Amino acid sequence: MINRLPSWVLAVILVLLLALPFWLNQPRRAVSPSTDSQLSRTPDYVVENFSAIRMDEGGVGRHILLAQKMVHYPDDDSTDLEQPRLINTDPGKPAMQVKADEAKMTSSGEDIYLSGNVMVVRNAGKGRGETSMTTSFLHVIPDDDIARTDKPVVITETNAVIKAVGMETSSRTGITQLLSQVKVVHGKRR
Repeated sequence: MINRLPSWVLAVILVLLLALPFWLNQPRRAVSPSTDSQLSRTPDYVVENFSAIRMDEGGVGRHILLAQKMVHYPDDDSTDLEQPRLINTDPGKPAMQVKADEAKMTSSGEDIYLSGNVMVVRNAGKGRGETSMTTSFLHVIPDDDIARTDKPVVITETNAVIKAVGMETSSRTGITQLLSQVKVVHGKRR
């Protein structure tokens, strides 16, 4: 049950990172430089209410990114997203969705920080029911295939609810570690 988390959590985050160049090519609204010298960060562009679709070779949409706002900062090449939602529909795999209140990506996507009502949902498929994970913060390091949080996390499957404080998952090793206060409640199968 827990060993399957790395592949679906990190796969969605990696798709988010891979699709970033496509989002940046969306129509942009230039932001005028601020006259207030106390503002240390001035974005170079803002994109509002956007969606981006990454298609496969056959023209079928596989990855969809929606967000209320994307703001890019040239001083450190970081990007902020408000209300991001990513939908991944790779063939042969259950559809997955990730949403959060905010996402912050560092230059070149080395680190992605999802915060505020983070929810990852893997749809049912191939003999498994739907699995969801919720937390208030998730730090993803795509180059290392690692996702971690030091906040409370709840993993819900068809017949079990797992609660813990702190989690680290690696898709390279296939191991998910729940760090403290782990509680598992199994339901009866009907």
